[in-house]
Amino acid sequence: MPFQLTPDADFLYLSKGHNRAKSYMEYTVWNRDGFVVITGEIGSGKTTLIQQLLRSVDENVVIARIYQTQLNEIEFFQAILHELGLNPFKAGKVELISMLNDFLLEQYAEGRQVILIVDEAQNLSKRVLEELRMLTGMETDEDRILNLILVGQPELKHLLDAPGMEQLSQRIRFRFHLAALEEDDIHNYIDHRLEVAGIHKNKSGTIPKIFKEECIPVIYRYAGGIPRLINSLCDTALICAFVENKKTVTTKIIEEAVNELQWVPYHERVGIKALKNKPTSAVEFDSPAKLIDLMHEDDVREYPLKDGTTTLGRIGTNDIRLLDEMVSGHHAKIISFQNNYFLEDISSTNGSFVNGRRVRKCVLKNGDKISFGPYKLMFQLDAEEFANEPVFDKSASSTSETIVSIEDTVISGPVAANH
Repeated sequence: MPFQLTPDADFLYLSKGHNRAKSYMEYTVWNRDGFVVITGEIGSGKTTLIQQLLRSVDENVVIARIYQTQLNEIEFFQAILHELGLNPFKAGKVELISMLNDFLLEQYAEGRQVILIVDEAQNLSKRVLEELRMLTGMETDEDRILNLILVGQPELKHLLDAPGMEQLSQRIRFRFHLAALEEDDIHNYIDHRLEVAGIHKNKSGTIPKIFKEECIPVIYRYAGGIPRLINSLCDTALICAFVENKKTVTTKIIEEAVNELQWVPYHERVGIKALKNKPTSAVEFDSPAKLIDLMHEDDVREYPLKDGTTTLGRIGTNDIRLLDEMVSGHHAKIISFQNNYFLEDISSTNGSFVNGRRVRKCVLKNGDKISFGPYKLMFQLDAEEFANEPVFDKSASSTSETIVSIEDTVISGPVAANH
């Protein structure tokens, strides 16, 4: 699949910008004063660059990569130590810092370089950013013992430039914004992915022109040079060509793909996004539903729920990471379907509880209290969604038998007792 949407370092196309960002990230591997910030739009190739770095380092480089960044200070340190192979879940903040410092000194003594990579860093709270400033000061008499790479969307730049962030900002060694591909790069990008996917060169040593030259300006117009959008459009175009039994992709087929995707030109989408967006806190973005953390009264935190499926669990690949040994790696998920929200336990060890009752699957209502191990969360709809919330039979929705085969998007009523 030449145009798959998931990041894959095998397909990394080194434009001038990507090559420069790659060099800055590699700088942290070979130098003891590395603190690099890489920003870029969603889909610009940041995660692919991280994957490339991870596969290129040798055994003398130890990397902790944090994916889920909606964490308080304790959870942040726990996440780092967990990624480094330690068990930090019962330690307080002072002990966590001591554990990390001891680990870094041990690695330094053995000649190893430790790098912390924080992906989606634009979601970090100011308190966690302050802890990052402290981490940049961990050093021996001669060298720093922890290098940092912060990777995130353009909002990260504004976060680092905010009042009160001067001490952290001044420690940054390199900053780089990963721009979209230029129009002239797009054909080379497409050929590169086709070649990696196994398309053989012809006798002249070039990749067969599956995408006609005339397609490139149209692709650029709708994808804006963003690699992930180029992939999506090209993949859809190949499907359209296959359906029509065409061996090459023409402008007409690209336009059919655009219609299938229901896209408008990229610059129009960016303009709409800019009008919708406003400066926000680290965890703020448009969502009709969210989970409110009830555990930390001095640091109230909210987790917006995205469309589709939001996963919750202990490991870093979850959308919402809950760092505690009582929480399973993949503990539960919340599914949005036709303006309803459903909680489904993923065969967790210690169970999922709604309003004190253990459930396997259930409808969520505004104000429901959800428990995963020690984590206490409240499900909350915004005012407009709450006003339109469907009314379910309370006796049915309070039982674990209510609902669904979510994966098949089939919703049923209460299951009969004799089933």
